[in-house]
Amino acid sequence: MKKLAVLFFVFAMSATTTFANNDKDKGKGEVLRTQIVKYLGKYDTNENIKAEVTFMLNRKNEIIVLSVEAENKEIVGFIKSKLNYKKIQQTTGETMEVYKVPVRFVKA
Repeated sequence: MKKLAVLFFVFAMSATTTFANNDKDKGKGEVLRTQIVKYLGKYDTNENIKAEVTFMLNRKNEIIVLSVEAENKEIVGFIKSKLNYKKIQQTTGETMEVYKVPVRFVKA
């Protein structure tokens, strides 16, 4: 009987934490992602390019680009110039928290 109670407790805790974590983060991420896509705009390329942008928000809700990981050096400069110190319209994220966003440019 004791094992059954422990098993039920473990199941209940894992189910609760799984469902509790998802809603708030999705809302923040979607708003940030939408504004980042708007700032980046279009990039003419002959190939598909993937990059990962690591950034944080300062107290003024400006994007501070920490790093851009991509094989194409031109895209690194393009992303930094388009995003660095751009203001986020809505207060959606925590200041001084590091975010990572995957970015993909598709050939035209």
